[in-house]
Amino acid sequence: MFRALSQVALIALLAAPCARANKLTDIERACFERGNFHKGIHWLEECIQEMFTAEDFHVTMTSVAPGAGIVAFGPGYSKEEYHFHTQFIVETSAAVSTDASYVGAAQITFAIPSLSLGQKGIYDKPSSREKFGIPKVERPIGEEPLDAKASLSFGYRRFDAREQDFYGLGPNSSLSGNATYGLLQSSTYAKIDNPLTTWNSIGFNLSFLQPRVTSSINGAVPQIRAAYNATTAPGLNSRDDFMRYEPYILFRIPPRRSLFDTLRVGYAAYQALGDSTFSFQRLTATSTTFIPLWIPSHHTPDNRRPKIKNYVCPSLRSATRCSMGDLRLIGTYAASYKGAHSQVPFYFDQTLGGTNIDGTDTLRGYVDYRFRAPSSILFQIEYRRPIWGPFGFLAFYDLGKVALIPSDLSLDHLRHDIGVGLWLRAGNREVVRLYFGFGTGEGSRLQPKFPVSF
Repeated sequence: MFRALSQVALIALLAAPCARANKLTDIERACFERGNFHKGIHWLEECIQEMFTAEDFHVTMTSVAPGAGIVAFGPGYSKEEYHFHTQFIVETSAAVSTDASYVGAAQITFAIPSLSLGQKGIYDKPSSREKFGIPKVERPIGEEPLDAKASLSFGYRRFDAREQDFYGLGPNSSLSGNATYGLLQSSTYAKIDNPLTTWNSIGFNLSFLQPRVTSSINGAVPQIRAAYNATTAPGLNSRDDFMRYEPYILFRIPPRRSLFDTLRVGYAAYQALGDSTFSFQRLTATSTTFIPLWIPSHHTPDNRRPKIKNYVCPSLRSATRCSMGDLRLIGTYAASYKGAHSQVPFYFDQTLGGTNIDGTDTLRGYVDYRFRAPSSILFQIEYRRPIWGPFGFLAFYDLGKVALIPSDLSLDHLRHDIGVGLWLRAGNREVVRLYFGFGTGEGSRLQPKFPVSF
């Protein structure tokens, strides 16, 4: 099966550039033309961007789900068009992972000037991030970026994760309780987002979800149905489809500054279309504070004192200050509410450990899905800094816990970890990150992570 899927992905990947001969030429020029090698790191940056992010056709390198193979490869397509004041963005990708798990996704977005409250000023000044060389999304002066427009998206995503881990429910689960399962899920969705002012926006997500628990390909670990039942793993035998409705509001304060805080608050209702026992609601709130770190810098590289500043500041430019990277403070709260006789299906639970099923980092020193329950809290401190071309350094400290009921969420007995890592970007997209986490009491581990396709 893996060979067949790999052949299909390879044929599609090769056929797509053939439909656009100039695209194949661009990749060959950027990556293999001998005359570009003297550019050093800039050659590598251009090659990575052409390979993984450029329009129209490119290579998709993604994650199907944590534990479902190391990485998935396949073809991707993206196209952006402008008609009058409307922006059209089409994205699609398909990828097969190293364990034959697969994912396919397609999305179309319509972006128009937002229906705002009051007059928003024109985007005519570069931010500090732009002026001091921190990676950003390029945009023409005077043109609103996509997140400043009202957008309507329609999409479909289907994945088959052939190996997923389950360690039991609650904050006191153990590694010895590990069982394995597969998860096949289709999601058809529509979402709308409308900025009201320069500092906030509102939106609504509507999804039709079709989750199915399947058998795992890992024969060395007990299958979940052999180790657990419908009581200890709610939803294990369910084949219900779900509707998900989520209104949300997003704040960015202050707007258009390099030091700012974002706060997203959403309330999602999961409606089981078969057995209403599995219907529930979830309140989520995520706050992220971005703190740019600067040091004063005067004169040219030859005249800087102390000389160590040349390792931080751009070597070919004089500036009054230089960026040492970003510090990010992240807090996430998720509380699930249900009726007295209702249950939250285990595959919709919050998870802490590695990354969650959406590809978001959680307790990075633990294995993926190490802790699972309907509710959770998570606090993270993360430092990021570009170090050489598309490569960057990160350091982090995470702490959090899961809870079976919201009232058990507290600051007592938090799990924690610490670690360092590297990341690789192509333009404004992260291609891969690799981190080493420790301090958990369950050993240290090196984990490569890839982004999840929209």
